[in-house]
Amino acid sequence: MAQTPAPPETVEVETINVSCDGGGGALGHPKVYLTLVDGEVECPYCDRRFVLKPGLTPDGGH
Repeated sequence: MAQTPAPPETVEVETINVSCDGGGGALGHPKVYLTLVDGEVECPYCDRRFVLKPGLTPDGGH
């Protein structure tokens, strides 16, 4: 039977502008810069989800 892959990681953030390099140093992926839309965004390389921490309002990354 095939093993089910683990679900992608979810990271709570405090700004709407984030970056993702996949983690793991050389085992990661090229760094990409992402902007949360409606409080979340998913990395196109590793599917890691970034979500705005509960109770915070978007600050525009400033």
